[in-house]
Amino acid sequence: MNFGFVDVIQDSQVDFENERLLFLQSLQSGQFFENLFDCVPGVFYFVKNKKGQFIACSLGFAKALSCQSVEDLLGKTDYDFTPNFLADGFVADDRKVLESKKPIYNKVELVPTSTGSLDWLSTSKIPLISKQGEAVGIAGITRILLDSEAFYSNSPEMREIIQYIRDHFSEKISMAETASIGNVSVSTQERLFKSTFNITPNMFLRKIRLNAACAHLRNSDLSIPKIAVQCGLNDQTNMTRAFRIELKITPLQYRKRFSQNKEREK
Repeated sequence: MNFGFVDVIQDSQVDFENERLLFLQSLQSGQFFENLFDCVPGVFYFVKNKKGQFIACSLGFAKALSCQSVEDLLGKTDYDFTPNFLADGFVADDRKVLESKKPIYNKVELVPTSTGSLDWLSTSKIPLISKQGEAVGIAGITRILLDSEAFYSNSPEMREIIQYIRDHFSEKISMAETASIGNVSVSTQERLFKSTFNITPNMFLRKIRLNAACAHLRNSDLSIPKIAVQCGLNDQTNMTRAFRIELKITPLQYRKRFSQNKEREK
């Protein structure tokens, strides 16, 4: 056997690892993946350690959290930038990834912004594993889901279904009814929503209704029971339950936090 040849290969690999380490150590922060993600509109990149502190991120992600630079965000956690009811959910997902060492892909969330409006976000997180096999942090990307032609290019029937839901969310809607609008079966509709949003059609409908309810809470004087009826959430009890599930906050707490008129707190 040609042991000399094997030794040459091993020495070459060691040399490469040394070169790679020196290369990475020579770089200033923010020159590797971070800048690449700033080239993709609506997509943000972040890395956290086991304590939940931000270790790296794209500039777009930092600005989305109202930071002027990446350095302003480093060492801080979600709780420094977002309300507890949101940060608790982010941290719970982080912990799940760290403990299971399994990724979370394309989790769709309806997330309130600092102004009280809502964004559809799709977030993926993967564990970062040390040489000893321990999960020491997470890396993730989050993207804003845009309502565009490209978004529906692989399933144009979804545009018809979603537009119908948006036009009729205040009414009683069955999944058979929405499937017929897209000229697909109920099972096909379920599969399309899973592949597009990673949620069921019923969950999508609930999020649309919550979006409308949040707008009323921010901008109108309507009572919470009336908002529940107008947004297809039936009554205040069902509306409160939906808020707790999706936003980890009650409708009244949301109104107090985000109302455009601070006198509207009843």
